[in-house]
Amino acid sequence: MQKTGRFHDLPSWRKAFKKEWRRCEKADIPDPINPKYNPNPTQWVCTCPSFVRSRFLVCKHLVQRCEHVPAVFFREVQRSRTFPIWIHTLLKIRRSEEDIISELTNGLSLEDDEFSDSPPDNDSSDDECKHKALVLHGFNADNSTFRERMVMLTQNMHAFANGLNYNMQFRDERMLNSLYRYGGRFIRLMENCLEKERRQNSNVGAAPGMWDAGMASAMYYHSRPRRGEEGT
Repeated sequence: MQKTGRFHDLPSWRKAFKKEWRRCEKADIPDPINPKYNPNPTQWVCTCPSFVRSRFLVCKHLVQRCEHVPAVFFREVQRSRTFPIWIHTLLKIRRSEEDIISELTNGLSLEDDEFSDSPPDNDSSDDECKHKALVLHGFNADNSTFRERMVMLTQNMHAFANGLNYNMQFRDERMLNSLYRYGGRFIRLMENCLEKERRQNSNVGAAPGMWDAGMASAMYYHSRPRRGEEGT
């Protein structure tokens, strides 16, 4: 009797993925959850250490915010190169999480027309509503605060880079050693982000893999387009 695709064994990565997912389903989560983690199942991101270390970018905080998935999910789920990375119609956020998202969207309740079972009068307004929910749910600070912090950070980095250029004339190894000693983690982050950008904009060589543990720190870095491709 010939085997069909239905009876084939799962590929090795899918077996490992299923095992890790099921483990996350049963793992205990402290109540209240550490506020620093901020799990977001809609975008499939979490700042907990387990998420960053995971080969599949899953953690108990995200898995337990989704409905229980049947075995067919692990045979059919697709990986994306952008977030959310796991795509399947069976992957659904638990109702409690949807309630939070709807409340963040202009204070609407589930009884409002836009969230009822009846079809919406305007598809575009419904899409806009969902988009607002994702944005509001994905960030803690408002855009103005985020921009102010980023502007201050980049200004300081530019000023410090100019200071380092000035210090080169003194050839003081102690300054260089201090830079690597106290700024080592930032230097690795900088190098990973620039390497990710270089590889994504290169026509030669493989793009950075989703499961490359060495590039995990650059996960949220958006690469700049190549010269001449801005705005395309």
